[in-house]
Amino acid sequence: MSPLEVFLIALVVCIILYSFVLKRSPKNLPPGPMPLPVVGNLLDIPSSKQLYKDFLKYREKYGDVVRLVLGPFQNVILVFGHTAIHKALIEQGKDFKYRPTGLYIIKKIFHGKGITFGNGDAHQKLRKFTLVALKDFGVGKKSIEERIQDEARILAEELESHGGQPRDIQKPLQRAVANIIAGIIYGTRLDYGDPEFIRLIQNIDTIFSNASANLPENFFPFLAYLPNSKARTVFNAFDDMSRYARKRIKEHRATFDPDNIRDFVDLYLKAEEHEDEAALNEENMFRVIVDLFNAGTETTSTTLAWAILYLMTNPDVQDKCQKEILENVGSVRPVSLSDKEHLQYLNVTIKETLRLACIAPLVPPHTVLEDTQFEGYTIPKESTTSTLFTLILTFGKRQKSSTRRDF
Repeated sequence: MSPLEVFLIALVVCIILYSFVLKRSPKNLPPGPMPLPVVGNLLDIPSSKQLYKDFLKYREKYGDVVRLVLGPFQNVILVFGHTAIHKALIEQGKDFKYRPTGLYIIKKIFHGKGITFGNGDAHQKLRKFTLVALKDFGVGKKSIEERIQDEARILAEELESHGGQPRDIQKPLQRAVANIIAGIIYGTRLDYGDPEFIRLIQNIDTIFSNASANLPENFFPFLAYLPNSKARTVFNAFDDMSRYARKRIKEHRATFDPDNIRDFVDLYLKAEEHEDEAALNEENMFRVIVDLFNAGTETTSTTLAWAILYLMTNPDVQDKCQKEILENVGSVRPVSLSDKEHLQYLNVTIKETLRLACIAPLVPPHTVLEDTQFEGYTIPKESTTSTLFTLILTFGKRQKSSTRRDF
């Protein structure tokens, strides 16, 4: 047969399968645009870094619960508005608590492990251990405060070294945040010029720049093996981060002393000897490390960048923050967590930055394991659900996103 004949046969088979799936779909599905055979609604969604803006147009037409079909079979449910989001994540949280496993890129990278896209009892144990370990070593303790203060000083010196010339501050912010995370995980600080550290930051950038739920590779996995595939780029970056994490874990194993716990990896190695092997093993350990670097570095550094931008464009707010710090802390010592209760205006400014910047308008996706009733609709099992926070962080019933004038 000719290639054209093979293609036509494959297309007919896909259409037949698609029709069969449609007939078996539950009734009373959420409203949404009509999907095309095979590709679904993929052609309706631009490949954009601001995917949430493309989704908002569906809310105006269909309401707070919208169904898309991406690829031949993958249902995606978009949830908008405070009432619907609260119901999905809180009132029906047990139904929507699971992470999707059907998206190819997520499946290929995480294999159901780690703390971001894991499920089941092993995942719950791993998540609990990670939270306890971070509290025991770092978060909320003096050690992490000292690391932050030291890194803030080094960051300020690095910025001052450019003599006030215009420059992109995103990379210095990323390096500073990643170094604090490295101190918690590995117990060491990395030099900004270290080639491995530079590559770590580059890999984080690569993953966040290329990974997206609407990538065609998620629904047509064979596309990941084509040249210039974004999915392949993400896989390579993740593999490189994993190799580095495994290398550091191996170094820790060689010098591990259960009576001298130095960092997060040591805590994990100690717990590994006594806890459930399905939850605490090296496969999960390096995935947790990569999770912490990816999620922690990008979100924190981006929030800091927005805070600096808002303060630059609102000098009156900047002056009030500075005045409050000088009055309550002075200029001799660095700010510490113990000063928090005395810096109310600064606290409000930070919270307003988090609200206005909304750096994660799309919450990481969830799924339902069974057909689920929600807001009068039936959510098909294994649907990917995505909640959009960007609108509920604005005041009142305004539908448009806030601007800097609302700061």
